[in-house]
Amino acid sequence: MKSENSNIVEDISKTQMELAYDMTKSVTSDYIEYVYRGNFSENITVNILNLTDAKFVNDEDAYNNRKRISYLLIESIQNVIRHKDIPEDEDIAKESLFVIQKTIDSIYITTANIIENLNIKKLKEYLTKLKESTPEELKTLYHKALLDGKVSEKGGGGIGLITMIRRTNGRFKFDFQKINDTYSYYYYQIRLILKDNYDENEPNDLVSLKRISKFHLLLNKENILLNFNGSFAFENLQSILPIIESHSIGGLKIKEKVFQLTVIMLKNIIHYADKFHHDENSDIAENSRGVFLLSKNNNKLFLTAGNLILNGKALTLGNKIDLINKTEIKSLSKIKDYLKKFFCDDVAKRPDISLIDMKLKNNAEMNYVFKKINSKTSYFILQVVINF
Repeated sequence: MKSENSNIVEDISKTQMELAYDMTKSVTSDYIEYVYRGNFSENITVNILNLTDAKFVNDEDAYNNRKRISYLLIESIQNVIRHKDIPEDEDIAKESLFVIQKTIDSIYITTANIIENLNIKKLKEYLTKLKESTPEELKTLYHKALLDGKVSEKGGGGIGLITMIRRTNGRFKFDFQKINDTYSYYYYQIRLILKDNYDENEPNDLVSLKRISKFHLLLNKENILLNFNGSFAFENLQSILPIIESHSIGGLKIKEKVFQLTVIMLKNIIHYADKFHHDENSDIAENSRGVFLLSKNNNKLFLTAGNLILNGKALTLGNKIDLINKTEIKSLSKIKDYLKKFFCDDVAKRPDISLIDMKLKNNAEMNYVFKKINSKTSYFILQVVINF
């Protein structure tokens, strides 16, 4: 008979695997979403910049605008660091948010600050004034702020905010969502156009502040610290791992285990995911598209990854995971050593042992599910749970 705690963990596991599935459905060749939720620091700024550079290096439109993107990223994160109100409730204090999204013609950067409700009226009036200002009026406000030495409005950035608005031609939105009688979330989003031929009214609902604010509440509820949704490249690993380290996820041994398992899971997406369109009649190759979630809940860490897979491979893969889950650690270790020794002269022919590595490093069963899309493809969601 399962304990109440086991049932809670099982419910968390199922919920987050469903979330990974829902997020994977939004992945297309022209859409990328990276989300960081938690404490913000100078190191986070550097790591997010490195991640963005690695992600967009093969995207011509983004690469050509990399200096503008870097400036907007830095200023957006600095606004979170410098201008958020800090509540006494530590859980709320850790709920700041940063989101960067790329669509077919634009980059969207969204932040969420914690702000005292008594500061909202003044900030809303200030933002509305900026929203309604012409380019000439914004230039005048900018020079006035410089002459007055006015660095910031409480909850927002004075000079920095005006500069961001000018560099994005006034394309920004804002919203406030109440947390309690004292605090609210202040959402601020800017849009940088990457192409001459663009849609002024972005049809992608994934970038709407309404969707992001709802998603933020879900991240808070499930305590999801990190989410990456889009096409993966090996370069992403170098920047994702330091960001994971910034979170309070346990001691050195736990962090090492998280790093090792994260690398294996992301490499699975990069190297082993099947690459094709959702089209029922097409298997055209694309980038390695997937999703990765890191969450902390009920004294456990949940690492969840998902990618597309051909239905013909699903049954074999499921049977392989079931077999590994049922096999004792000592036996798995012998199997791994045998395979490495037997195929030492021809590593290319050696069967994939990444799933065996995951079981050996965590000494716990792996959770998985296949969600059928059509007659050809399914979503494969894999999860490991780490005790700490």
